[in-house]
Amino acid sequence: MILRLASATALLLAVAAPALAVGPNCHDQIAQIKEQLSNNPQAKQSLGAKVDEADRLCNENKDEQAQNMARQIREQMSQASTKGNASGSSTSSGKSR
Repeated sequence: MILRLASATALLLAVAAPALAVGPNCHDQIAQIKEQLSNNPQAKQSLGAKVDEADRLCNENKDEQAQNMARQIREQMSQASTKGNASGSSTSSGKSR
């Protein structure tokens, strides 16, 4: 009986632990994205409106929506940097000295 109770408690804690984990709030996420975009004017120009929208949602306490938009922005930034690296990586002649 005690073994079952201990097992049930352990299972409950294992399931609840991820829900208790606290990540950065939407203001922190937006600030991080803005910092990354400040180093890339072209990305800032193309994603600036989305960042402003995510910031607005965050300020309206719509954290879930703001964090979803922040995730989309980070994915777009990642895709853009991957494309940029793939297209500009063949500049060396391949000769060694």
